[in-house]
Amino acid sequence: MNLITSLLSRAIGLPEPTLRLLLTVILAYPIANDYKRRFLNQEASVSTAVQRTQYILVSGLALNLFFNGFQIYHSIVTIAVSYGICYAIGEQVGDRKLAAMGVWIFNAIYLLTGYYYMQTDDYDITWTMTQCILCLRMMGFGFDYYDGRKKVTVEGPPSKTELKTTKKEDLHKTVLRETADQKPLVELPLSFMADTPLVELPSVIEIFAYSLFPSAFLVGPQFSFSLFKKWINENRRVLSYDEREERERAQILYVWRCVILSMLYLGLQQTVGAVYSTSYLLTDEYRVLGFFKRIIVFAIAGKFAYIKYIGIWLLTEGATASFGISFEGVDKEGHAQYGGLANALPSIFEKATSIDQVISAFNINTNLWSKYYVFKRLKFLGSKEISQFGTLAFLAIWHGFHAMYFVTFLLEFLYVQCELVLRRRLVPLIQPYIKKNDAYYYLWKLVAWITCQLCITYAVVGFELLKISKTITAYKSIYFIGHIPIVVILGINQFLPKPRSKTKKSQ
Repeated sequence: MNLITSLLSRAIGLPEPTLRLLLTVILAYPIANDYKRRFLNQEASVSTAVQRTQYILVSGLALNLFFNGFQIYHSIVTIAVSYGICYAIGEQVGDRKLAAMGVWIFNAIYLLTGYYYMQTDDYDITWTMTQCILCLRMMGFGFDYYDGRKKVTVEGPPSKTELKTTKKEDLHKTVLRETADQKPLVELPLSFMADTPLVELPSVIEIFAYSLFPSAFLVGPQFSFSLFKKWINENRRVLSYDEREERERAQILYVWRCVILSMLYLGLQQTVGAVYSTSYLLTDEYRVLGFFKRIIVFAIAGKFAYIKYIGIWLLTEGATASFGISFEGVDKEGHAQYGGLANALPSIFEKATSIDQVISAFNINTNLWSKYYVFKRLKFLGSKEISQFGTLAFLAIWHGFHAMYFVTFLLEFLYVQCELVLRRRLVPLIQPYIKKNDAYYYLWKLVAWITCQLCITYAVVGFELLKISKTITAYKSIYFIGHIPIVVILGINQFLPKPRSKTKKSQ
């Protein structure tokens, strides 16, 4: 336990682990401002990429030490061993595939062993929190190192730099992630562009700095080493005065937007959420409420389970934007954009009318990581549904051994399948009406929104309660109402004839 946070905890009445978590994220803000003052301001002395990397490494180690104390050795050992595997097997033996497998196996065993010894019946803020973030980062790094083994041909003339530094046989070639979408690079997410493969093994200092990035080692976001490398090598001195002013203006506004929204979400969590927590669903006071009131309170409790995550992610996002690594270019009007590493999009999440929209707006970079490093690499299974199921199973075990993690992700998978059925069967019947009448359109959207919110809040309760016995008690109080539609929709779909496709209709 940290002595400083222990004393503060007693003074303000906030649990010490929660306070330590918040302070660690908040401390990334002054570090980011000091980084800008030292290296990015026009008045700052000229610095090298090595100096900037060393600063990130030292500050990341300091924050990790503040949060984990002596348990920081888990992070250091994990990074050192992962790098050592790539160096020994990938560089010395020349087998990058085996190196990537070694990194994955080592990180999986280390994390799961940590869960085995540290896991309790409650959510505990311990070194396993940073370890689960680090686990994905190292696994992604392992795959990026593996993907850099071969180059692909690309169109377009080589640049002057390439003509000077690249062998003739390597001109017109680059490395692209095999699982990258077939889209222009600018359309891919900033966190995982198509250029993630690593042709060469980075230096050990670079990997430590990347892994312990001050605003991202604790609760994310996940991003590739290639993004870190581009950011650390960026030369802002070539920018014009107007470009620098625009970046500074947009960055400040975006950081404040994140901080204000975070305060709103975390404030609601500490007030309303503290009253209607998921544990409240197990009380006698809740059980004596009327049925419909129990459903409403159940949904509220589930909603606040999401709110606490969004709040801390927004606070982290502000710190990440302060460093500038989330800069994703300018829009059509020339305004700088700093939302490249957002882990939650409140405006989309709160208005979501489908599970797909929820996934695209909640824990974004972990979902993207899963998409590129797990889902798309399960293509050999020959089924999108099986690949999706495998990805959700991976995410469940990544969270820990509690059975309710698996049940929650199974519910997500089944709700998505129900959505697909309704899209194929119900939407074509309703579409003619909502196209003709705006009132029907908004009514349909309202129904879809309510249904979506009830589904996601219902599913997350088990994720929060962890224990099967507690979850059954909570679900029993509303007669497992969220399970019934799954059985009905998927069951009836098996007996109905397959809907005709549009192409067959036109023929």
